[in-house]
Amino acid sequence: MTGLAVYGLFFKSGAPAGHPLSTIPDDFGEFKPAERKKVSKLTGPLDAPLPPELRVAVGSKLAIGQLEIEPTQVEERGLKIISEGKGGGGTAKYTVETPTALVLHLKVRNTSDDLLIHPLDPAFNRKALGNDRPGTGLVVGKQTFWGGAVDWPFGTRVERKYEAAQETDAVPLKPGETREYVVVSDSDRRVTKAVRDSKDPVLWRVQVRRGKIEYRGKDVPVTAIIGVEFKPADVKGLD
Repeated sequence: MTGLAVYGLFFKSGAPAGHPLSTIPDDFGEFKPAERKKVSKLTGPLDAPLPPELRVAVGSKLAIGQLEIEPTQVEERGLKIISEGKGGGGTAKYTVETPTALVLHLKVRNTSDDLLIHPLDPAFNRKALGNDRPGTGLVVGKQTFWGGAVDWPFGTRVERKYEAAQETDAVPLKPGETREYVVVSDSDRRVTKAVRDSKDPVLWRVQVRRGKIEYRGKDVPVTAIIGVEFKPADVKGLD
């Protein structure tokens, strides 16, 4: 309820400076400062058009909040989805390999002096089911392929589930630290086919946890939707 109240303050009365998609309340996700395992949805314009100031091309940098984000490449490859089980004397790991998907590589730097930040969250890029629309999605022409390949929230017997290259995502990014992250599409051949056949640039909408803003005398954690632009011809491994 607190998150919804903050949302109401942000978007219905005296919103902070900047585009609404740059200051989305951070009350939903797997990692802090979101409430762990919270599954109620934050209703909002997560699929609204992105303005130029929230877009960045592969090879360029975007500064937003306490982050500096540099998309470095997009590739097509198979995914390795790892599930870490609960209970027993240790944590059992199970790996499932999937057909090819698109993988976006991001170099992220924490520009703050004192904040620990989890820039990406499995809730933001969760597998889309039914009418569920995560904050992250791949826009190809008039089609949008929402979410990724990992379902969230995790099952009762699963401690954590992630693509192999996302193993360190659960460790917060320290002030001044730079780390490589990936965002994955669903392993659905319709996604790679749509990108392969596209004559126009593609936009990957990515929800990120960008730190905190000061609002009415308080530090409020927020997320943002950014857009990474790339050409199909630049996708590594895409035939």
